[in-house]
This record gives sequence, C-alpha cells and structure tokens, in this order.
Amino acid sequence: MSESGRFFVRHRIEESRIIARLRALHAGAGLCLALALAGCHPSQTAQLAQESAPHDAGVLNVADAAIAGNDPQMALQVSQSVLASDPHNIQALYHEAASYYALNRCEDAIAAYRLALKIDPASSPAETGIGRCLLQRDAATAALAFTKAVQDDPKNAAAQNDLGIALDLQGNYAGATAPYKQALLLAPGVTATEVNLGLSLALAGNGQEALQYLGPLATSTEATPKIREDYAVALLATGRRDEAKQVLSVDLTPDQARALLDGFSDILAKSGH
Repeated sequence: MSESGRFFVRHRIEESRIIARLRALHAGAGLCLALALAGCHPSQTAQLAQESAPHDAGVLNVADAAIAGNDPQMALQVSQSVLASDPHNIQALYHEAASYYALNRCEDAIAAYRLALKIDPASSPAETGIGRCLLQRDAATAALAFTKAVQDDPKNAAAQNDLGIALDLQGNYAGATAPYKQALLLAPGVTATEVNLGLSLALAGNGQEALQYLGPLATSTEATPKIREDYAVALLATGRRDEAKQVLSVDLTPDQARALLDGFSDILAKSGH
C-alpha cells in the first residue's frame, strides 16, 4: 500500500481506553481491567496531512488541523467539500470517516469507509477504521475486519494491535499476544501496545514474561495508575500478592487495594491461572 494510503492506520495509540469484558465484581464494587484502544486521536491527525493527494493537500490540511484542534465538525465540512466535487477521492473519504469517528458517529464512519473499499477493495486503512467502530459492540466481527486489514497490509501496526484487543475482548488472551508482538516489531516502543501485551501475557498465565514489559513501565516517572494496576496483575499472576498490594497502594487506600486484588484474583482464576 502506498504511503498516501496510510491516513487512518498511522494514528498512534495514546490515552483512549475502553472497558473490556475483563470485568469482575467483588464485594459489590465494580472492578475492571481496561485495554488501550487504538483510536482516532485528534492530536495525531495533523502529522498525516502531507500524505493527502497533491491537488487536495491544502484543503485536506485544513481538515487535519481542525481535527487536531478538536473541531471535527469543521474537518467534516472540509472533507465533504472535496467530496462534493470529487466523490471518489479516497483521501477525502478517509478524512470524512475520521471526522465522523471523532464525532462518535460510527455508523456514518463505517459508511464512508465502505465507500473507500469500493474504490480500493484492499484498503487496509478502511478495514482498520471499520474494525475500530465495531470493537466496542462486536469484538468478533471487529477481529475479522482487523485480520483482513493486516492481510492487505502486513505492515499495519495499528491493525495488529487492534486485532490483539479484539481477541482479548473475547477472552482469547493467549491468542492476543501474537498480534501485539507483531505490532511492536513494526512500531517499537508504543507504550499502549506494550501495556496491552503485558496484561494479556499475565492473563494467559505468562506472568514472568508480562513483568518484562510492565515492570519498566510501572516504575517509570511516566507510569499511570492503569499501568500500575496492570503491573499488579502480572505480579499477582506470579504469586507475588504482597508486592502487588504495595504497587496498588501508590494510588489506592488499603481497602481499595485489597478489593482490587481480590477482583484480579477472580479474573485470573476464571482464565485458568
């Protein structure tokens, strides 16, 4: 796939998270593990402007800047102005779909991506975008979209990560580790992918390997409470409950940490570890 075809794929993963099906209830308190979701983050759109078709670059640059400035409605208007005169402009369709996604209008985003697929049936960006829209309501169908995306573009690191998330959401933690590892080979150092991989390894019973990923992240100055929680899961998976409790105590009261550990233990027990 050409560089210009990577509009949606190269959105990197940052802080967007979804509540996964990795959910446990303990003592009446809702506990959850969350997986990082590769999404269309506004601040990442501007860097892709130069990938648009040359004769529309200036106009679509405005759409990029609008999304980066948290104004997806403006981005939508700009992309649709291009499509009004050139309905088969695939770059404008990618921009339109990304705008709809940012507006939480996933059905419209899917429709735009499907139009792009009519132009390019092997459009990995469109397949990735469709998968992301499906992910929160139908992980199995989303996994099929991501599988097609990586088949059409084996270098699509974002789709590999998203495929891992879709498998995780179905409880296939062991199966999720392979696409996460492939994503890291293609795009080394993406923190969210490392966190996803570490958590899946822990839930698949590979706690020691999980610690190799989550340990450095959890002890860094940029560690977040969620990363520390995932690190605690890995420690718990290796039988190190006291250390896990100590990690959680950074952000939680003793009672909260104890309840969370009990919830994590339930999840690990249900996954067979």
